[in-house]
Amino acid sequence: MAVEARMAIGLPCGMAVVVRPFHANDAAACGAIVGATPLWQRIGLGAERTATLLAAAAERGETVLVVDDGGVSGFAWIDAHGAFGRSAYLRMIAVTPDRRSAGLGARLMDAFETIAATEDGHAFLMVTDTNADAQRFYRRRGYVEVGRMPGYVSPDVVELLLWKRVGAPSRT
Repeated sequence: MAVEARMAIGLPCGMAVVVRPFHANDAAACGAIVGATPLWQRIGLGAERTATLLAAAAERGETVLVVDDGGVSGFAWIDAHGAFGRSAYLRMIAVTPDRRSAGLGARLMDAFETIAATEDGHAFLMVTDTNADAQRFYRRRGYVEVGRMPGYVSPDVVELLLWKRVGAPSRT
């Protein structure tokens, strides 16, 4: 199913906000969002590296979405089968610091969960154990912790594996 067909998600507000597929010219703006976020810097992920990773992912046909409200204000990198080779995995999500708490992250999560529902109905993501705001955001959306991975991303960082059923139970 095409990404455009999966993105029929509305936002009840007056401004035009669109979740759309990533284009190569979005790479620098997405990289800048990560570069401006101390949490990503802590694990050594800066603007240039992020831009390169996202462009390469899109080139390979992986799903990268941006939230566009007149400019790129956030993005999500989704691997439709990245969790255990069968379930949707949210590789990265980020929103510009000045647009956080404006519903943009929720729009990206809606898109991610829509994709997960069209796959096997399970959505997975990881969040750093020290990122209380993100944990709260995900838990409000129904995610539960199913594991901890110390040192997985960086030696001094513990990642929490979160899961949510977003569709009918799988028969596979």
